[in-house]
Order: sequence, then C-alpha cells, then structure tokens
Amino acid sequence: MKYLSLSFLKKLALSGLVLVILIVFAEIILSALKIFPDDYFTMTPNSGFTWIINPDEIEGIQGDSEIAFDALGARSISNIENKEHKIAVFGGSTTACFALSQERTWTALLEKKLGDKYWVGNFGRPGNSSNHHILQIDRILDKPELNNVETVLVMLGVNDFVGYLVSSEQYLHSSDTELQKFAFQHTPPSKESSFRQKSTVYRLMAKAKKKIKFYFSHQEYLTKTSDDIKAIKRKSETVDSLPSLTLGLEHYQKNIERIIQLAKEKNIDLVFTTQATMWKPNLEEKYEKLLLTSGFKDNKKFYSTEAFYNGMRAFNERLIATCKENNISYIDIEDLPKTTVSFYDDFHFNESGAKLVSEKIYKGLKK
Repeated sequence: MKYLSLSFLKKLALSGLVLVILIVFAEIILSALKIFPDDYFTMTPNSGFTWIINPDEIEGIQGDSEIAFDALGARSISNIENKEHKIAVFGGSTTACFALSQERTWTALLEKKLGDKYWVGNFGRPGNSSNHHILQIDRILDKPELNNVETVLVMLGVNDFVGYLVSSEQYLHSSDTELQKFAFQHTPPSKESSFRQKSTVYRLMAKAKKKIKFYFSHQEYLTKTSDDIKAIKRKSETVDSLPSLTLGLEHYQKNIERIIQLAKEKNIDLVFTTQATMWKPNLEEKYEKLLLTSGFKDNKKFYSTEAFYNGMRAFNERLIATCKENNISYIDIEDLPKTTVSFYDDFHFNESGAKLVSEKIYKGLKK
C-alpha cells in the first residue's frame, strides 16, 4: 500500500512538472506572438460581436446589430491608410451606437456624406463621460496612424449629467487609475500588475470566460435590460426635483476646457456636439413608456422626465457657453424630434435618428 501511494505521488509530481513546463512553453510562444495589445485601445482591435435585436421591443431598428472594430479599436467602415482626411470621434453609447450595425451608425453615415477621401473613426465607449474622453484623446491620438488626424469630434453630456446624479463623489473625484479602467478595453501592463495578470495564458483564459459569458447572457442584453428596467420603473417612486447641479456643471466645464487644451497642444481642430434626448415636459405617454434612465444607483428611484429635461438643458447650455468663451466650434443637435423618429429610448439613436444626426453634423462640419 505504501509502495502504491509513493508511486502515485511520483506520477502526480511528474504530471505537475510536465504541466508547468507546458504552461511556461505556451507562455513564451504566445507572448512572442503578441496576442494581446500592449497599448491603449478603447475596444479590442480586430474584434467584433453581435447584439440580438427584438424589433417588437426596440423601436426603429430592424435586424440584429453586427459590431466590428478595426486595427485601431475603432468602429469604421473603411481603411485608414491612404485617406487624405481623418476624423476621430469620441463619446459614450450615443457615439458607439452598439444597437446599430456598422453601416447604419451616424459616424458611418457621416463618412459616406463626406466622401471617399475621409476616414471617420468611431472610438465611442458606452458609459464614458468627459472624465474618460480626456484620457482617450490624450492617449489614443498618440498612435502613429492618428498623428495626422485633422479633426476630433466629441459628443458628450448625458453621461456627465447622469453620472453626477448617480454618484457625485465618483463623478467628481475618481482617480486617473480608476477612470482608465473604464476608458479603455486595453492598456499597457502597469508596474503594479502581478505576473499572473501580465501572463498571456491567464489573459487568454479570462478572455475565453468572457466570451462564453457573453454568448449565453449578453447577446440579448439590449432587449432583456430594457424589459427588466421597465418592470422596475412601474413599481418605483418618481422624483420631480433634481439636486443642485452646480458642482457637476463646474467639473464638466473644467473637463471641456482640458479637452480644448489637449486639442490645441496636438494642433487638432476640435468640434463638440450637444446631447440630444427624448426628454421634454409633458412627453406623450407612448414615448414615456420607452424611457429607462433612473438617475439613482441601482434604479432605486426614477427622476421625472421633466427633471431630466431641465438638467440636460443645463449641461448643454454649459457646453455651448464654454465653446463660445474659448472660440471652439460646436454643433447643436438637441432639437432632434423627441419621438421614435430619433430614439428608441431616452437618448439612444435608432436607424432614422442616426441619419438625422449624420445630416446635422455633416452640415455643421461643412460650415
């Protein structure tokens, strides 16, 4: 019995040693292949995914959304090489437009209107605010392929406004390290990263886990999330008065001024756009039912549509005033129809809405 136990232990030790050697060998090979980018990317380069869309639940969008990212991690519809004019676009989910397939996003439609000499790279990342755009503009535009970008277009405001409502502390005082985690899908390994975190084998396993999780639970995310929030909202308290927005607006203005400073340092033309939403006083009931934004952590309560309208107007007005003070171009798109002609929920564009946005921005850029 002792002999068998010793033999078993030897075999187990030998198997463990072989496994370690294989992992080390795999790590060396995979690291040499540079599977994971060691640079700043808002989304994973040369990747993509599909969102399943239920047209009965999401108004104004027909068919599933096919999403893809180019070698720079941008949603684009053409090759950046040999393009005479390059425009980099930053923003949150209203820029990313993940509910719309590649060719139907407003950035793709804008590129088509501008013509074959233009490349429009969409670096939008859902949930990002001006806090994140500062980091993105600073680091993404350092890539050699983007050194000759002529124009940076930034659509911002709603994530600043709602982010401040949900957690003023987080919006006002997050560190660059905390913001970086949300601003980029990939960053260079930091000195603080453990060997395991830097390991290609470990990162591959983590990536595989995410893909499996996405496949089983995230492909129908848009429809499922919409249904879940609507159910919560029907049972929740409505709050008509916003807290003071003074500190949030001051922080927002400072971020806008920092973005302006970065654009000047990089010798890039900067254009802002205001944020369009479906919010307005006395919104028709059929549209009111489509709204999902709470303004409270964990959707414990919901601000009224009129309250959201007033707050968003304050942030848009602060953007316009700051642009005027600094002689910076802006395009006001806030007057889009506040119906399903433009949106499928509070502020996300459907197919016809993306067309309207592209037309407004095209006309603004031509001026």
